[in-house]
Amino acid sequence: MKTKLTSMKTQLRTPHNGSRTCAMTEPVAGRKPVLALLMRLLWAAALVLPAFGAQAAAVLTTLHSFQVWTNGESPYAGLVQGSDGNFYGTTLYGGTNGYGTVFQISTNRALTTLYSFTGGDGAYPQTGLVQGSDGNFYGTTGGGGTNNAGTVFKISANGALTSLYSFTGGSDGANPLAGLVQGSDGSFYGTTYSGGTNGVGTVFRISTNGALTSLHLFSGDDGANPQAGLVQGSDGSFYGTTLYGGNINVNYGEGYGTVFKISSNGALTSLYSFSGGDGVYPQAALVQGSDGNFYGTTGGGRSFEPIEYHFGTVFRISSNGALTTLYSFTGGDDGGHLDAALVQGSDGNFYGTTVGGGNTNLNGGYGYGTVFQISSNGALTSSYSFTGGNDGGYPSGLVQGSDGNFYGTTQSGGTTYYNAQTGTYGFGTVFKISTHGTLTSLYSFTSPNDGARPSGLVQGSDGNFYGTTSSGGNTDLNNPGGYGTVFKISINGALTTLYSFTGGNGGANPSAGLVQGNDGNFYGTTSSGGTNNSGTVFQISSNGALTNLYSFTGGNDGANPTAGLVQGSDGYFYGTTEGGGTNDVEYGGDGTVFKISPNGALSSLYSFTGGNDPAAALVQGRDGSFYGTTGWGGTNECGNVFKISSSGALTNLYSFTGVNDGLHPQAGLVQATDGNFYGTTGGGAGDLYNASILNIGSVFKISPNGVLTSLYSFTGTNDGASPQAALVQGSDGNFYGTTEFNYHKADLNFGFYGAGTVFKISANGALTTLYSFTGGNDGGNPQAALVQGSDGSFYGTTSGGGAGGGGTVFRLTIVPQPQLSIIPSGPYVILTWPTDYAGFSYAGYTLQSTTNLGSSAVWTTNSPPPVVIGGENIVINTTTTGKQQFYRLSQ
Repeated sequence: MKTKLTSMKTQLRTPHNGSRTCAMTEPVAGRKPVLALLMRLLWAAALVLPAFGAQAAAVLTTLHSFQVWTNGESPYAGLVQGSDGNFYGTTLYGGTNGYGTVFQISTNRALTTLYSFTGGDGAYPQTGLVQGSDGNFYGTTGGGGTNNAGTVFKISANGALTSLYSFTGGSDGANPLAGLVQGSDGSFYGTTYSGGTNGVGTVFRISTNGALTSLHLFSGDDGANPQAGLVQGSDGSFYGTTLYGGNINVNYGEGYGTVFKISSNGALTSLYSFSGGDGVYPQAALVQGSDGNFYGTTGGGRSFEPIEYHFGTVFRISSNGALTTLYSFTGGDDGGHLDAALVQGSDGNFYGTTVGGGNTNLNGGYGYGTVFQISSNGALTSSYSFTGGNDGGYPSGLVQGSDGNFYGTTQSGGTTYYNAQTGTYGFGTVFKISTHGTLTSLYSFTSPNDGARPSGLVQGSDGNFYGTTSSGGNTDLNNPGGYGTVFKISINGALTTLYSFTGGNGGANPSAGLVQGNDGNFYGTTSSGGTNNSGTVFQISSNGALTNLYSFTGGNDGANPTAGLVQGSDGYFYGTTEGGGTNDVEYGGDGTVFKISPNGALSSLYSFTGGNDPAAALVQGRDGSFYGTTGWGGTNECGNVFKISSSGALTNLYSFTGVNDGLHPQAGLVQATDGNFYGTTGGGAGDLYNASILNIGSVFKISPNGVLTSLYSFTGTNDGASPQAALVQGSDGNFYGTTEFNYHKADLNFGFYGAGTVFKISANGALTTLYSFTGGNDGGNPQAALVQGSDGSFYGTTSGGGAGGGGTVFRLTIVPQPQLSIIPSGPYVILTWPTDYAGFSYAGYTLQSTTNLGSSAVWTTNSPPPVVIGGENIVINTTTTGKQQFYRLSQ
């Protein structure tokens, strides 16, 4: 057999022209039946010649998506009452994808999320719906769609959504920020805020099947940037407002906005241009009163404009453009700043809302808005002042229900409301208010309970992975975003929340992952909470029993640990705090290094000086010392690498210069099998906007005595940018890491930063991008280190994205190329390759052959297809007389 193999001169070749594996055989004359050869494959294994192949792919599996406001957040627009008696509305954010929702709510407070936008079908609806004569609801999204310029959609009462039109940003307009109105002809009419020939918006008509016609392209003189929808008057014309434009001799040539009318065929007439004293910036639609006049509001001006312009007005205008200012708001008890339309009640009065004013003892003197009633001759009564608490804050427009009450939404507040210390807001409410001003909160949008913003993983001795989330979980009035959680997740994605922090003595908002101690428990830190609200060290068992080991005081012991712990060979845990310590106390301290016993006895080892702010975990080297980084400080204020003994003797090994070596390392180090330490620098945020001084992260190697070698500088293209996490050395000797962003240089000035990458880098600096996140269901912006599981795959977390918008847990499996094996047998050659690798299919690969490897090579796909036996694809070919035969697998 060995002689036979040699005579065939079977050789292996490297892939070419898109191939994955390539092999060659020289022919031997003769033919015979081949079916019996299939049974000889196993004993012929000694003759299998595996072809050379490069790594094929990295397959990412999302194991869990943390939920953020799955029922929506910030209902920016008012409601509409459907023919079924329920109310329908939209939220600007939240939902399962973070792009906003459509919801239904009954008068008895039962809310149902009908649809969560995905981005491709629209994003960020900030307008209400209108029910068409066909019973469906119609609306717009300000963003998303095919061109990310907004959409028009219809949705049934049971949540079946159809995208009718995606704006292109050209002559058809872009970014519809207003709702639709159905005309008497059955078509819907609306406006776009931007786009059109002059970039300042359009008026359009769209049919129920999505055929769109641009009726008017604003130029500026006739108005600019309509932010409000239209109303069809009794004369058949449509009436509306523009936010800017009109009399461009005022307001630095920008104009203060207009009122216009337009026919169904696009003939537009400017009825009125605001000049300042009569109001500025009308943001809301008009309503035609029972007297035939139109009534509307202006939003109010800006700080550099005269005080009489500031708080908005209510006005009346006739169909021929005669305008009367009915009321000018003061910003006090009567409210101020109007961005929603009026509604005429069954009593003949008009009702509306302001997003500011009211109780000006709240919200730094600005108030949270009001509900008001105004007669057609301008007599105004303030019905209700919002507090920003359980009743909500910043109300949107009203609708009068069939029961005579008015219904509306608030953009923030609710059962979790704004807190001056944390700077956080609630997620909004739905409310009911009577004509006498009695308000009832019907629903408060709330945050998730499984956590959000995960902070990395560690694989426990039981095979499960354990981690923390920095938000989500328990919420209260002081922290509507949640205090964070500890969770356990299996390799198949079954997640269990082990503990939800409460913000009390147990701590709050863990910013780092866990470490499993020698005793089997897990140990970690919280960045806030504890008895002094300066963070804690905690211990938690695998079944969720949590013990607060230590509460930082914010003094010499440190404050606000944002990094995880490492257990030293002496049994103590070692860590860092970003604040506190003995230096720069007036500015909160420069941070510390500490050690703590498993029973909570803490010793401060070192207090940094000069604004070092250590934000990364330590690693214990083989010499017994601990090694770490500081994001700032050092000779050049660009960060340091240091080592510290268990007794607190610290040595600065290297100070970054911010040039070729990088700057601001945000992550810890890993000691490799060669004895050196490897790490990353995150770059400087100020450099993101100037490609000429672009510094967006690097990978470096440093010896235990401080000799640093720059291995790789990120470019901000496909290789990613701003690595925020430590590296991990894989079982293959390479290092694996993540970047938070992956923007292109051309996008820097526009803020398109991308969603990050996973990369592999060798010890000599050869980098390969394994995966680029989309920010969608696969997650986005990973900020924590990977961990290689016992199954060989890498596991990690993303801080954002995912189906729930709150980040993900993922598994990344490196799938090698299928190896093409050759078994010579007489005049035949038997070619085999596996059907899958660890469950990942190789179905996309086909066998091809050629007799010439030159530039004119023609590769022919093998026919018939392979036979599958025992997980192997098998092809038996006869050799071609007098010619060499080359084979490859192509994808």
